[in-house]
Amino acid sequence: MGVKELIGGVIHEELGQPDLLRRVSEGIVALARHADRGLPVLPREVEVRIRVGEGGVQVIERFVQDPAFDREVEARVLNELVRLRPDGLPVRRYVVEASDKTSVEVRETPMRRFRLRIEGGDRDGRVLALPANRRQYLLGRTDWHGEEMQVANDVVLCEGERAVSRRAARLHRSAAGLELESLDQREAMIVERADGERLRPALSASGRVPLQPGDRIEFTDGKRTVLTVLVEEA
Repeated sequence: MGVKELIGGVIHEELGQPDLLRRVSEGIVALARHADRGLPVLPREVEVRIRVGEGGVQVIERFVQDPAFDREVEARVLNELVRLRPDGLPVRRYVVEASDKTSVEVRETPMRRFRLRIEGGDRDGRVLALPANRRQYLLGRTDWHGEEMQVANDVVLCEGERAVSRRAARLHRSAAGLELESLDQREAMIVERADGERLRPALSASGRVPLQPGDRIEFTDGKRTVLTVLVEEA
């Protein structure tokens, strides 16, 4: 479903199909500063606050949570700031709220900080803070992310639990906060939401599942849970 179908007839006319994407991308570009040799620099994280009519809030929330929307925003910003590297793009956090007046506001905001609490296994009780300046985090058993021992795990889940892969998973910072991708853990990793919904990243269309504070990541041996990781906001 495209932008026009999602928002047509729900929010005010002045926020049509191209207008919402244009306002978001222009708002981000307006925050650019220039460093040495004129290279553009953007904040590490921005908040995009979208105010719409009462009846359009839920529709627009679903819309901005669609990864395709955020990818289009990225493409537009990179097209405007041609010397900006993709890793220089800010994390976007979208907030949609009801208002009598339609508006789109983009502002710099402090990076959200997350931590992981391990429950079970030989590292039970460990609380690990995720560095705010990173965009990806590697998770797995022992210090090394794979048998070759060339890349280190950012989060060591356990030392001796063989059901957890050395190269288990990867966390990505995203507009949703965090997204979890299963690597060698494959289908033996499940995300349990606070409402009880259970999702397997390996079976999702994008290969990732968005995470929010309160979600639990279960690592299994295919039959039983061997350890759990609780996602918390620091």
